[in-house]
Amino acid sequence: MKILSTLLLFASMIAGSAAFAQANTYTIYDYTDSLSGCVEQLYLYGTIGASDETGGIVTVDWGDGTIDTENFVGLAGSGYNFTYQHGYAVAGNYTVTVNVYSTTAGANVDGGQSVNLVAADPSNCGYIFITTSQASPNIYYSQTPYDFTGADGITTTITQNSNPNAFYGYSGLNLANLPYTVSINDAWLTTNGLVQVSPDFTITAFDPSGLATPSQMSMEVDCAVAATDPDVVIVYAYAWAFVAPLQTGTVGFNLCNYACDNTSDVTVSLEFPAILTPNTAGLTNATVNGNVLTFDVLGLSDCMYLQIPFTFPGSVTAGTPLEFYLNANAANDTDPSNNSDTLYATVLNSYDPNNKLVNKQTNIDANQVEELQYVINFQNEGNFAALDVVIRDTISANLDLSTFTVLGAKHGVATSVNPTTRVVTFSFNAINLAPVTQDVEGSKGYVVYSIRENAGLPVGSEIENTAYIYFDFNAPIITNTAYNINTVLATKELTTETISMYPNPATSAIRFNGATVVGARIFDMAGKLVVDASTVINNEVSVAALANGMYQVVIETAQGVQTQKLVVRK
Repeated sequence: MKILSTLLLFASMIAGSAAFAQANTYTIYDYTDSLSGCVEQLYLYGTIGASDETGGIVTVDWGDGTIDTENFVGLAGSGYNFTYQHGYAVAGNYTVTVNVYSTTAGANVDGGQSVNLVAADPSNCGYIFITTSQASPNIYYSQTPYDFTGADGITTTITQNSNPNAFYGYSGLNLANLPYTVSINDAWLTTNGLVQVSPDFTITAFDPSGLATPSQMSMEVDCAVAATDPDVVIVYAYAWAFVAPLQTGTVGFNLCNYACDNTSDVTVSLEFPAILTPNTAGLTNATVNGNVLTFDVLGLSDCMYLQIPFTFPGSVTAGTPLEFYLNANAANDTDPSNNSDTLYATVLNSYDPNNKLVNKQTNIDANQVEELQYVINFQNEGNFAALDVVIRDTISANLDLSTFTVLGAKHGVATSVNPTTRVVTFSFNAINLAPVTQDVEGSKGYVVYSIRENAGLPVGSEIENTAYIYFDFNAPIITNTAYNINTVLATKELTTETISMYPNPATSAIRFNGATVVGARIFDMAGKLVVDASTVINNEVSVAALANGMYQVVIETAQGVQTQKLVVRK
């Protein structure tokens, strides 16, 4: 274990929704409890200052007479994270106090930190992970109630833990009342017009943490009777990447028929701004009347994702607002309220001489790993053709350099990336860029690239980028600084895709339910990438090489990226 010799410590306690931070300069990682079962967890993360830590002591007073002490040493500038666990003999509220002593400094780091824990009843702390799904239509059900019938013959109905980090967890089982027979609640099935397809299963044991054997199960339901009428739903829709230099953009949406065993034809209409032109290739019975595109989706019985490309003139100015109205209609739809959506976008990055633009508003969502698109525009405002143009752009340390991708350029460009200095160089060799006095359009150029944020950036993280444009041997022209900051946004959720990750805590592997996961990256609490699964097979990722502790898992599907918390406990 490692800690500081100067006054820099980051600390967080995981217990219910509480957390503590250690002073002087600090960052709090506040994670809610993820079904710790029969044990409570405390998580501590810190960094060491300018001198090596020759010997420190962490003391954890659990508030019930139990004190844990741990010695550690560490190198200057290194980081560390530790997880502590404790089982309480009696349910109730406890104040846990942590002290960190630095031998190098010869004193406690501060006056101590404390947090209040709410311990569960140790006799009713068993838990299990269960997912409930339907094959057609492809739906995952949350808040599904299950009936747990114990050895005493008494049936207890438990609904999925509402904690967003519970990952389909069901808790509150009596450890002594084994075995449990488990089935989906009959009343819930009847209300939803469903039947249980999977057989009942049996819980045969609990480990010391309260995790059941088996630890996770997947249950399947089906339609009790076929629906006579459809239930067409626009699950999510969005418009993105309307970039003026590229003169293209896209509208995408997920369309489902949620009615049981029902197949229906759907007519989709999309009203779009008059400056846009849709590409109707691949659409059935597509017609364009003015600024309304209409087409058919035949035999919709499940879900499908559609993308419609658009083009527009490059003369459209940056900041031009775009509004779309999307509607899906099927005969005798049982719930028309979820058949339409209004989408908004803004034209980005139109031509301005020698500037750098980004496709996001200044405030971006700290809860998402955002992909940013940058356009660097340049124009020869001299009086003679520029033989070569070179752009040097230093990429912010808060951006993931491995995700850098050139999307397009007006002229042929050679690109190089220096991973040490983080400088990207765009070389327009032998471009012979005309001066603006001779050819206004011919005097312009641009390059467009995309790059993702680093995962796990805290609120307040700033992303700044400035480009330097060199025309032949002249001094560089310095662009404006493109600026974004991570903050908490109150935005409409664009997708109802729910992905469960289990088991959590995990020992050797994690699995995903709810969608096909195409990639997963796992970061420790210091922000270090520890697992990079660029290809996920059978929705499973190994965590066998990870030490006990808390991690962030960045999950990538066809619909986007989301982040979940993972505890590894062996």
